[in-house]
Amino acid sequence: MLTQIKILTKLELCNLYGRNVFRFSKDRKARKKSLGLLAIWVLLLALLVFYVGGLAYGLICLGLEAVVPAYLITISSVLIFVFGMLKAGGIIFRKEGYDILCALPLSKGAVAISRLLSMYVEELLLALAVLLPGMAVYAWNLRPGVGFYLTGLLGIGSIPLLPMAASICIGVLITGISSRMRHKSLVAAGLSVFAVLGIMYGTSRLSAVEGSIDPKMLKNLSASVMALLGKVYPPAVWLGRAITCGDVLCGLLCAVLSLSVFAAVAAGVALCFPKICQGLYSSAAKHNYQMGRLKASPVLSSLCRREFRRYFSSSVYVTNTIIGPIMGCILSGAMLVAGTEELEKMLPLPLEVGQVAPFVIAGAFCMMTTTATSISLEGKSWWIAKSLPLSAKNILDAKILMNLLLILPFYLLSELFLIFALRPGAGELLWLLLVPAAIILFSCVFGITINLRFPVLEWESEVRIVKQSASAMLGSMGGFLLAILCAVAMGIVPKGYAVSLKALLCAVILAATAALYYKNNRFDLCGRV
Repeated sequence: MLTQIKILTKLELCNLYGRNVFRFSKDRKARKKSLGLLAIWVLLLALLVFYVGGLAYGLICLGLEAVVPAYLITISSVLIFVFGMLKAGGIIFRKEGYDILCALPLSKGAVAISRLLSMYVEELLLALAVLLPGMAVYAWNLRPGVGFYLTGLLGIGSIPLLPMAASICIGVLITGISSRMRHKSLVAAGLSVFAVLGIMYGTSRLSAVEGSIDPKMLKNLSASVMALLGKVYPPAVWLGRAITCGDVLCGLLCAVLSLSVFAAVAAGVALCFPKICQGLYSSAAKHNYQMGRLKASPVLSSLCRREFRRYFSSSVYVTNTIIGPIMGCILSGAMLVAGTEELEKMLPLPLEVGQVAPFVIAGAFCMMTTTATSISLEGKSWWIAKSLPLSAKNILDAKILMNLLLILPFYLLSELFLIFALRPGAGELLWLLLVPAAIILFSCVFGITINLRFPVLEWESEVRIVKQSASAMLGSMGGFLLAILCAVAMGIVPKGYAVSLKALLCAVILAATAALYYKNNRFDLCGRV
């Protein structure tokens, strides 16, 4: 079984982040796209290194050097837990390749464990990206002894294990429950969204606790921060103190504890793996079909229904794209409950909430659009859409319309909250409705534009498309960054010019949207995608 795990893990990792395409592909376009994606990853990594290094240096300057290891471990663990929870079910129980593996003389447990190990490697890379810059700044400024480096080497490899175990338990639980339901993907997506909202609520409660620190606690700020980290993630405090003190034995105990918990979770996953896969990939058919009346629908309506069926068939797709609209409703609802005056007091800058609120809400709606990955998710069935007697405009319009219809209920609810919270006049009401609508429309069209330029039709797991592709990153950044930049401009410009600026921004955004839309409709789907 160990040999099988070794071979399967190697196969899982051989094309990590598209490495094989860049190394061996003879297609120049594919190599250029891989190179562009690599450049994006390098840029994001550089930004992360700069941020973490600056954070560690700032803590050291404040005299909180004892907090740095535990703080960095907590940050990396939270990131691993959140991202792992959203993709654990899609990676471990992915359907692609499962039929081939079942036909081979392989243990089902070996398949499950190899997928867990590949997931561990990805999370370890994330942990290293967060920890190494901060630890390097710590070591450069404080010159610790040999025990710091030995304990750090022991601890870094074990840091992803506990948050991974927790995220895998939640992911497996969600997938296991949904596998017994009729609408598996919808149930899995709903449970995932509730889990994410629960984490967000817990974080807000922690912020409330953090805000209750009194002046006496500030006298011993280091101990106060460690106490707060202990409420978030106690193992980070244990391992952080072991690294700071150079306690190799304590670091070894933390590593053994993490490995034991992860091994127990991996054994449980291996045992329930065949049953969950059987529930996910099997379907019951009723032999009571009766010929009814045939109906004809317009092209756009039929294609839009097809897009909705594809959307709701993927829990990963639903979970990652529905969080943004939900966040928009939560933000506008919080504005209604708390009041604009209270929010203005909490802001670090003297801003008028009513001026920037439409842009901030629009940014939340544009965090992840469905159009940014809708073409890539067609996968190997993309040829079916291209072979139909339809123009590019028909196909792309359906994808944009589906995204807009999906956002529409959340948009209307959010606007209703904003109207009651801000109580605008007739003129302000117009801009309150128009500004978010223009940015959302631009984001949907921009997502299609990016996905046409960076399609990935050869994939094994939807997680790669929704979370790791260039289209997912760039397509979601367009509308979000545009909304943030517009909000900054509104905060800088004097109030007397606010209406003129909003009119100018809406005109520019709609003109850019029309230009992209026209260019997309002229795209040769058969020749270039």
